[in-house]
Amino acid sequence: MAVSHEQGRVTDGSVVDRVQHLASAANPAFAVGSIAVPLSFVVASVLLSSTTLLFYTHVAAGAVWFGFALIFPAVIGPALGGLDRDTAAAVTTALTPKVVFFLVGFSLTTAISGTLLLGSEFGLGYGFGGRWPTLSLGLGWGLFVFGLLVPNRIHLSAYYESRSADPDPSRLEAIEKKNLVVGLFEAAAMLGIIVLMTGLRLGA
Repeated sequence: MAVSHEQGRVTDGSVVDRVQHLASAANPAFAVGSIAVPLSFVVASVLLSSTTLLFYTHVAAGAVWFGFALIFPAVIGPALGGLDRDTAAAVTTALTPKVVFFLVGFSLTTAISGTLLLGSEFGLGYGFGGRWPTLSLGLGWGLFVFGLLVPNRIHLSAYYESRSADPDPSRLEAIEKKNLVVGLFEAAAMLGIIVLMTGLRLGA
């Protein structure tokens, strides 16, 4: 992987380099499994034409995603902040690559299964023309993209900073604060989706 050191910090190379590095750090089998296993339930639902399996896949994947949005900034972040620098850096470098692939797999599964559930092919009868389906679907995919662009980058910033030759404690503390704010925003957005879906069910 093309990794350079600038002013004592590790800076990432191309997107391919980063993905390859993170997959290697996470364990390639874990990285592939984190994405393939949850998506396999979506594939099975489609092949079996099972709305029930698709529904529970959506609920389970969404619960995991929602749980991480709360637990990581509210529990794991502060816990790392209470550790000494070397221990916190070791935990961060070991945990972050796995978290990135794990969250991508479950968030993507949530978004795809939700899209299929709102389609007429699975017999829920909502389609995409109503207000609730449009809002919930748009918010779900928007949150998925937001997760790729913001929380993941925050996690990776902490990861690369921890791997640098001379980690900056003040920068790591600032990253932790950003992670808390972003995590709370994600949780609020997910609660919004739940409210929208509740309205969808009640309005059916």
